[in-house]
Amino acid sequence: MASKSTSYCVVFLLAGFLAACSGSSNPTGPSDNPSSSSVGKTGNLSVSVNPNPVPFSGKPITDVAGCANRNNTWYYELTLTESGGAPVTFTSQIDAFDGFVVNNLTGIKLTIPANGELKLNPRWCSSTSSRHTAQHTFSGTDSNGNSINLQTPVINLNANGR
Repeated sequence: MASKSTSYCVVFLLAGFLAACSGSSNPTGPSDNPSSSSVGKTGNLSVSVNPNPVPFSGKPITDVAGCANRNNTWYYELTLTESGGAPVTFTSQIDAFDGFVVNNLTGIKLTIPANGELKLNPRWCSSTSSRHTAQHTFSGTDSNGNSINLQTPVINLNANGR
């Protein structure tokens, strides 16, 4: 019986922040201290995936060595939205492909402002053009020290031609 090997790569690009800010402005930059408007509040997050299912792209990912020669690719957008009134900072991220953990990142800093959103643009490549799945799990805290965990739904990556 022959074994089948599949390789893949995921790359995140931070598209930028779209913040809905309230309170007074701080011309010297953001503070790591909770603002008086977020004290006592708990970060509340939701996630949307656009599109899901993700169509097969075929557009090469040329800036990542492991993907440079693979045309089996998928691109989508994750939008993380905070609605509880407390900024949230994620410090770890786990990425899974076909149910297997392929990235376990720690020491990261992804911040979602209070009542704002953060957009991420995952890109996957694979040695096969068949149907795949992806899922992302984020962990961190809100500005009041509450533990926050967010897991995306399973994201379906369509096979080539479907």
